[in-house]
Amino acid sequence: FLGRRFRFGKIVEKNVILVMTGLSMRYGYGPSDELPLEPNGDYTRNIGYIKFADYAENVTACNSHDNLLNNVWFQPEEVFPVDGTPEQRQHAFWIPVDPLYFNISKSLEDMELENCVNATTCLDETPRVVQVHRGTSAGIYVDNAAYRSFIYKKFNVSPVDMESAAVALICMQQRVPFIIIRALSDLAGGGSAESNEIDTFISLASNNSVNVVVEFIKRLVSDH
Repeated sequence: FLGRRFRFGKIVEKNVILVMTGLSMRYGYGPSDELPLEPNGDYTRNIGYIKFADYAENVTACNSHDNLLNNVWFQPEEVFPVDGTPEQRQHAFWIPVDPLYFNISKSLEDMELENCVNATTCLDETPRVVQVHRGTSAGIYVDNAAYRSFIYKKFNVSPVDMESAAVALICMQQRVPFIIIRALSDLAGGGSAESNEIDTFISLASNNSVNVVVEFIKRLVSDH
């Protein structure tokens, strides 16, 4: 369905459906829903949005050289919850995870995670499970220490991925409780390595993520 395989099974006593979301928010939506996260640009225009004038003029003789381009701003997403009034939009900027799931995830901080890709390639520090106050998703792969620092200072955001916000928006609109569990494979440009570490540690991050999700489901069952 929608070019994906849906795998049905059980983990412990919980029914599980496993499906690949795809890369980035455009393909991170729930497979049965379409998430309208397309850019708001009007690409049919010749000026204003993505194309500057076809000519340039030297303005060094002017008294001022103000930047008259628009500023970058942050705005909430338009959402249409399943229990809302049809065609009456609401807005969402932060989407809270389920409180019960978040409390259970706290207990996962005692888990021991894998530290090495193989016998010769290991992390300098042992990975661990932590809760974060806020996360965010971007339509680009963030590998920029300055931007990483900016969003942390501006929004108190720690992890940056490319899919979770899309999943959260769909869950919010469908009123489905959710939690996001991600394994970070690099430091978004803040590492000491000359090149990004994702190519080296992505398999390690994936394995750790699976182990944490399975343990979360086990503890979810024991708490019910």
